[in-house]
Amino acid sequence: MVKRVASASLWFISVGAAFEYVTLMTGLHPVVGFVVAASVSAFFGLDPLHLIWTKRTASATPSLRASTPVRRPIQSQT
Repeated sequence: MVKRVASASLWFISVGAAFEYVTLMTGLHPVVGFVVAASVSAFFGLDPLHLIWTKRTASATPSLRASTPVRRPIQSQT
């Protein structure tokens, strides 16, 4: 969840800065940049199509015990 919030924040800042530049060059209203930046950051933060943030499955994360060999004590034969 922290990655989603950080990603959405970075998208908002970068798109907002880009549209500030576009606003200065073209004379568009500054609210347009805010709306576009908010919508882009919401899309990347929420990810409604599950294209960016996929859920991990139990088989995708191998456990340490599954990969560690089992060592048994040597039994004496008497």
